[in-house]
Amino acid sequence: MYTPRELAEYAAFRAAVTAAAAVPLATAQRLVARAAGALFDRGGRRVGYVLTNLRIAFPELPEAERRRIGRESYVNLGWSLLDIARGRNWTPEDLRGRFDVEGLEIANAVLGAGKGAAALTLHIGSFELLVRVTPALGIPVTVVGRPIANRLLREELWRQRSSTGTEVLEHRNVLPAMLRAVKKGRVVAMLIDQYARRSRGVFVPFLGVRASTSLGGAILALRTGAPIVPTYSTRIGPDHHRMVIRPPLETPDTGDVRKDAELLTARVNDAYGEIIRAHPEQWMWSHRRFRHSPDLPGDPYGDR
Repeated sequence: MYTPRELAEYAAFRAAVTAAAAVPLATAQRLVARAAGALFDRGGRRVGYVLTNLRIAFPELPEAERRRIGRESYVNLGWSLLDIARGRNWTPEDLRGRFDVEGLEIANAVLGAGKGAAALTLHIGSFELLVRVTPALGIPVTVVGRPIANRLLREELWRQRSSTGTEVLEHRNVLPAMLRAVKKGRVVAMLIDQYARRSRGVFVPFLGVRASTSLGGAILALRTGAPIVPTYSTRIGPDHHRMVIRPPLETPDTGDVRKDAELLTARVNDAYGEIIRAHPEQWMWSHRRFRHSPDLPGDPYGDR
């Protein structure tokens, strides 16, 4: 049985789907931008996280510019949710028509080697559409995701992700399934740009400050020989996106597996940092990425 809250949230989602289909895209995006901007302007704990993260990452910027970036990131997230609502029944052809792709030859070369790959991406642009367009481009992908609390919305999101051929794995106890996917020559996609529990991560630099980061991608690469390929998308128009597949990261081989995992994770964060600094308005700044950082005095968020 679903809870009353789950039913109410799903009813709100279906109402949003209906509303999004009933008005022109420009009107829907304008309304979403107005609502997202108003939500940011109200402030609150999450907005505080956004501004704290921006002060850590961009200490050289004036506060007004950091607020602009934070506000735009709220708008981008709102538009990404609108993409989910509008695109629930989009076909592979619909998705391919909305994306420019840079680096597809890199993916083909990596897959041609027969070792699979780890595609590490991040919460930037319309990341749910990226999950769906990847198999539509002929790339066999297995996505590792954290399940959301609402089971009805989780089922909807899982249905959308798998509609074009994506294999979906839940986040818990997932390493054996990831290893099997790579051995089959698939690309395992992970979003590991958020805070990792200290028991599961390592503190390596992220946007100039050490942050606890998951070792999952590095461990997968070191165990299987699969390369790590940074992959992401950004919005380049109202209904258009660019998917970028970057060259594989160099895998260290010092003879010390733990050290190699830390070095490779640091390289992942370097790649993430370059992407975020190039498109700061499109990254999701609202999580507590720098919790427990040894480079910061005390708790930067004030609510440990």
